[in-house]
Amino acid sequence: MANTVIQLKHSTVTATPTTLNIGEPAYSYSSNTLFIGTPAGTGSIAIGGKFYLDQQGLIYTHANAAFASANSAATLQSGINATQNTNITNAQNTGDAAFLSGNTAATLQAAINTTQNTNITNAQNTGDAAFTTANNALPKVGGTISGSLVIDGNLTVSGTRTYANTTSVQLGDNIITLNAEIPSGLPPTENAGIEVNRGSSANVSLVWNETNDNWIATNDGSYFYVLADAAVDATQNASITSVTNTATAAFLAANSAATLSAAINTTQNTSIEAVFSLANGTALIANTDVTNISISSADHGSASGVASFRVAANGRIVSANTTTIALDASAITSGALAVARGGTGVGTHTTNGVLLGQGTSALQTASSATEGHVLTINNSGVPTFTHLQGGTF
Repeated sequence: MANTVIQLKHSTVTATPTTLNIGEPAYSYSSNTLFIGTPAGTGSIAIGGKFYLDQQGLIYTHANAAFASANSAATLQSGINATQNTNITNAQNTGDAAFLSGNTAATLQAAINTTQNTNITNAQNTGDAAFTTANNALPKVGGTISGSLVIDGNLTVSGTRTYANTTSVQLGDNIITLNAEIPSGLPPTENAGIEVNRGSSANVSLVWNETNDNWIATNDGSYFYVLADAAVDATQNASITSVTNTATAAFLAANSAATLSAAINTTQNTSIEAVFSLANGTALIANTDVTNISISSADHGSASGVASFRVAANGRIVSANTTTIALDASAITSGALAVARGGTGVGTHTTNGVLLGQGTSALQTASSATEGHVLTINNSGVPTFTHLQGGTF
């Protein structure tokens, strides 16, 4: 199966293409975003690109920071519980002391009651504060944070899934690293990329293919297009050079064939004149017996016919006519028929080539031996074999 390389429409200066055809892909290096044409063909939809990879990296960084903060909160929970227990014990001791003091010093009852009430109130406030702090802390086994959370340290997530149900994600890191668990000393074996969930429709993705060392993308979840391949680009450049050399050689051959055709035409005209003169001369010499001659006086031969004579056994011309020229193709054994006469102007053509008209000049041949090449039209309107290119915006 031929591998046709399709280069996306792209731009290094424009962030978003104004209009794309339905399903037409494009990539902006200005905004680092991959786009596709709207169903109406009147706009463009962002579907991925380096920008979104960067966003995923920021999400990953913040998730790690949140995890680290959660662990710190769990440690804080343990300390809060210990403090709470200490405060409750102190409050109990204070209450017991006040109760004993009240029973043994009746005269100081009023003051003791006041002190006791104050201590009990303080103990209650301390217990309430410890209880509130304990309830608001995130337990080590997991939980839900209802308000905003700021993490000053790093966050490491050791689970198998990280899900961010947010409408806006901002990351400070400008490069997202995928397959980060692979040790630096091991060769790469896993593909990596971004996949877009499209609900009831097939998911689409942009993936680095580790086997072929190139980026591939899919718009239908089944067929993957190669986005860039240095080897293919090198082959394409070599093919363009080969086609250019072939076209130049064909042009030189056509010019040489045109010069040869002019010489052949001159020789052909001379030969026809010689034949005509010879025929007339033979008639004059052979026609020594004019008995029963019934040939009317007339001119024979024209631009589209030749004179035809019937000669008797004694050399007498019996009849004379004009025969329309109708040469069989097998009768032409040399030269090349010029384009002005309905020919190609050349004697040979490149194998598997496509003939290209050149006005009144000899036909040229466009050909390619590169797998995946298709016949396209360049900016000058010249048919050329090359890989498909999306152009720029």
